[in-house]
Amino acid sequence: MLKNLQKYNLFEMFNVKKVFFVYFIFISSHSFAQKIFHQTDVKGTWQYVYPFKDKRYVMAIQYLIVDGESSEEPSNAVIYFGQINKKADKIFWKENLALRQISNNITYEDYNNDGIKDLLIFEDTGGRGGNSFYNLYLVNPKNHTLTKVGDFNKIVNPNYNKKYKVIVSYGLTGTNYYQLYKLNKKHIPYKIGKPFDDTEDLDLDKKIATILKNNNNPKQQIKKIGN
Repeated sequence: MLKNLQKYNLFEMFNVKKVFFVYFIFISSHSFAQKIFHQTDVKGTWQYVYPFKDKRYVMAIQYLIVDGESSEEPSNAVIYFGQINKKADKIFWKENLALRQISNNITYEDYNNDGIKDLLIFEDTGGRGGNSFYNLYLVNPKNHTLTKVGDFNKIVNPNYNKKYKVIVSYGLTGTNYYQLYKLNKKHIPYKIGKPFDDTEDLDLDKKIATILKNNNNPKQQIKKIGN
């Protein structure tokens, strides 16, 4: 009877150790899987962006994750945004994009007129090589958040006009043209007025003022990008 009880206890101890070992392996593997930043042994090339004074918050861009892709063309990339921790980094969000890897691909400019410079990531060029497209992330240093502006990468050569609080797009085509945009409450850009050509006698400041004056009715139907 005593021997059987001893065998039973040994068997239970073995099972407990086995469960603990499996649990330890799971936690270790999960922690490693969560470790995203500063990994030198992960495929592709990595770029790290620190949009806040607190350097624990980081955006990591992983380029060339598919074998055979070239840095001279837009390639599959993954953007991670999170917080650096000792054992396992905390990932707030991630997204897959097609980006062309170039130097000086990060710029900062205030696009929602809150006095804080927002983060732009170069995506690619199109048409004549002078048309550039970007992804825009609104920066909130108080909450340490980055909010992506949807469809912003459809706006060619964007620039923010602080005087009129509008985004001015300048497209290079057969005839160079301008298009005005604003961001709605959901941070989605929409068109203001119709595009207009860049002519020798164009007074851009006056033209913008006129378009805004003619489109100041909040009930007026304003076209979204792509329409």
